[in-house]
Amino acid sequence: MRLFKYILSFTLLTLCWSSICLYGALNGWWLTPLAKQGDTNHFIKAVNHRFLNETKGNLAFIVLENGLVVSKQFSPSIDKINDETLFPVASMSKLFTAYGISQLAQQGQIDLDAPIANYLTPAWQLPSSSFDHNKITMRLLLSHTSGLVDGLGFADISEEQALPSLLESLQQPKSSRGNAKFEIGYAPATEWQYSGGGYLIAEHIIENITGITFEAFMADTVFTPLKMNRANYQFIGAQTNIANAYDSEGNKSASYQYVSPAATGLLASANDLTQFVIALQQGNTNSEQAIKDLSQPLGYKLGAPIWGMGAMLYAPTPKGNFIFGHDGANEPAINSALRINPNTNDAIIVLSSGGDHLASSIASEWTLWQTGVPDFLNFDSAIASAFLPIGSGILVIFVSLVLFYRKFPQLISKSSTNSVLQY
Repeated sequence: MRLFKYILSFTLLTLCWSSICLYGALNGWWLTPLAKQGDTNHFIKAVNHRFLNETKGNLAFIVLENGLVVSKQFSPSIDKINDETLFPVASMSKLFTAYGISQLAQQGQIDLDAPIANYLTPAWQLPSSSFDHNKITMRLLLSHTSGLVDGLGFADISEEQALPSLLESLQQPKSSRGNAKFEIGYAPATEWQYSGGGYLIAEHIIENITGITFEAFMADTVFTPLKMNRANYQFIGAQTNIANAYDSEGNKSASYQYVSPAATGLLASANDLTQFVIALQQGNTNSEQAIKDLSQPLGYKLGAPIWGMGAMLYAPTPKGNFIFGHDGANEPAINSALRINPNTNDAIIVLSSGGDHLASSIASEWTLWQTGVPDFLNFDSAIASAFLPIGSGILVIFVSLVLFYRKFPQLISKSSTNSVLQY
């Protein structure tokens, strides 16, 4: 009986303590920010000390505070980069596509909550399925909650290869893992499942509505008005002042083209991204609506909001909003990250073309420093931070129970006997 009570007590206390530790991990209890909240100088110094030696190629690191640039840093590199150097930003492209479509909605040319079937043409239609296609909207398409299960990740295409047309890509999409297909695999708005193919469809819709190419639309609607003077979708290898790609060992790698400019093809400089952030922070009707469109929670994992309309929702802010933006990564070691705090007008921009996930690592540290909460891309590290307190707590529970049961065996036996006699 005594052994049974010991095991039961140990199990219950261990489960309770482990649950508390895991809850704490998701709220940043066991993680230490690089600096005290508000101490920007210390944060920047800590990033330099911890991360800058990890880059094997190029790194641009921009910090904004209250809408103003307070730090611009560029790693010494053979490419001699500056704030006008073009970097491939990979999947961060999706954030700018969503912003452009938000502008289209504000102009009354598209309804974000209308069926996308209203904007398709006979040239290409959604594949048939058992689900209600009238529930598939542009808002869902851009938040990976439309029901599409294509899983596109777009393949690297060399300079020598001809890019397929948009229609050809819709009819026979090619992913980084080979051929893919469009398929509606779940009821719209009921799940979150990454779908790069949704952005191919968005491109098609934009061209149908505007009558111009997607690239021309983005130049007219986003890049020129926001003074993103170098942003474009052309092949990076044919342009000047570029950040060449380097692998995680520091070896120069080839540059590639991508089928979908909307999903992964954007090239931008640190100054371009700074102009975008400042435009979102203007506080006018246009920027406020754009932030609302981008950061409204739509995609959830394990009950937590992680995605808006073309924007990642990294962590909640104390005022009930979200740190939002987008990361991007392509092999061999291209990585980009943008985080915006709408409550403070603080932001971070990190562009890397050498060093495995370096940009995301720095930006995730910024999120923790800003909010005290780990961003969802740092979920694994947050959970791992609970292992030591869980293990330490279990050891304390074990020792405490051993001592307790050795010190008070008569009390426990007497208590058991009295309980029996009372009944």
